[in-house]
Amino acid sequence: MSLVSGLVKSLSKLSMIGRALMLPISLLPAAGLLLAFGDKFHLPLMMNAGGVIFDNLPLLFAIGSAVGLASESGIAALSAAVSVFVTNVTIGTVLSITPEMAAQGGKYAMVVGIPTLQMGVFGGLICGILAAWCYNRFHTLQLPEFLGFFSGKRFVAIATAFLSFILGLLLPYVWQHIQAGIDALSLVVNGDNQAASTFIFGLVERALIPLGLHHIWYPSFWYSFGDYTTQAGQVIHGDQTIWFKMLEEGVKSFSSDTYHNAGKFMQGEFPLMLFALPAACLAMYHEANTKNKKIASGILFSAALTCFLTGITEPVEFTFIFVAPVLYVFNAIMAGLSYMCMYLLDAHIAKSFSAGLIDYISFGILPSFNGFETHYLSAIIVGVPMAIIYYFTFRFVIRRFDVKTPGRTDVTTTATNKSDAELASEILALLGGAQNVGSVGSCITRLRLEVENGKAVDRDGLNNVGARGVVFVGDNGIQVIFGARAQFIAQEMSGMLGK
Repeated sequence: MSLVSGLVKSLSKLSMIGRALMLPISLLPAAGLLLAFGDKFHLPLMMNAGGVIFDNLPLLFAIGSAVGLASESGIAALSAAVSVFVTNVTIGTVLSITPEMAAQGGKYAMVVGIPTLQMGVFGGLICGILAAWCYNRFHTLQLPEFLGFFSGKRFVAIATAFLSFILGLLLPYVWQHIQAGIDALSLVVNGDNQAASTFIFGLVERALIPLGLHHIWYPSFWYSFGDYTTQAGQVIHGDQTIWFKMLEEGVKSFSSDTYHNAGKFMQGEFPLMLFALPAACLAMYHEANTKNKKIASGILFSAALTCFLTGITEPVEFTFIFVAPVLYVFNAIMAGLSYMCMYLLDAHIAKSFSAGLIDYISFGILPSFNGFETHYLSAIIVGVPMAIIYYFTFRFVIRRFDVKTPGRTDVTTTATNKSDAELASEILALLGGAQNVGSVGSCITRLRLEVENGKAVDRDGLNNVGARGVVFVGDNGIQVIFGARAQFIAQEMSGMLGK
């Protein structure tokens, strides 16, 4: 296998893992809102309900990633939980880790009540991937008749348990090297030049949007880099986890001796979502052909409102990313500058999932009423100039290079008049037929698919039935952007394929 083909295949697999991560990450808004409203209204019970989710992220990531990688199978979820228990008990026994050692933090931790290595969400992700692999490999296995009871799906959890035991024997000798790498990166990320770190983070995250690999990029920053010692002596990691723990414990400055400026790898998107990208939509509307303005307004207003309220940007970004590479680069650079400026203004705003108005109110404005130094006005200070820059830059580039944004093409397509089932049927045909589709999944706005033959996919046909973008990831991976309907279209397609 050549280096290029190996890289292409790896990108495809990373894309599938990115899809799987969306399920556990999508649980976090519930936890974040419970913490935010519990703090605002002084309800410790509500805060505890939110805190318990963040305290058990390894288990949730194991179950969520397994379900995401194994066609949402309940057997895979059960096997992932088994893997977490067996792997961590084995590690703790091999290394003779006691609860007292785990309570001191550092390289040890308590995971679902088991003293083990401090692996964070990556430990859960490893267990989830193992469980998903066992499901995909063994759920159709037929054993000899006298062992028939253990065939098929019943064998999955059994195989996962035994392989998790082996994993638990190996990880103590492997993880120390992985942890050393994480520690080294953490020192760089949280070192003396955090302005540069935040700029690079924002730039790369936006740059990875077309391939859907941004879900691979940010978890390390949110759940691994940096450490904070709680009032109970527990050491936790990651910008998002630390911010919410500080909220729970009443750390008004969002800084401690070991971790400074919590929120720095989350807050940079608020100026982008609340101001800049909606301004880009306005610019695209003004540059639409007069006869198409009504159709363009429907597409762009919906995209802008989704971005503003929920922070989901793909419906906006996929209107220009593929047709204007210069705007794609501009958007990525501006995102990096937004992160850096928010950091330099000493803002500390979190997001539970995506930086829209809901999160801005919940994790920027509301905590400030109780004395937390979120400095939420920084988003407006940065966002208003960004909106002006985006508006005039988009209008200039669209007009100068005749960019075919919504309303500037002779035929503007829409899928609004078709049901999810109708779209699913048409998409299957355009993908080369049901026999060409290996797997079907979705994240927030895009179908994530694997096909047997990428050349059989009709890209133009997909665009004509309402896709806002079509991205090929490797030889067999394909992503089709349909906005918030993607998950429902994926459900219809799975039913048609019997998967």
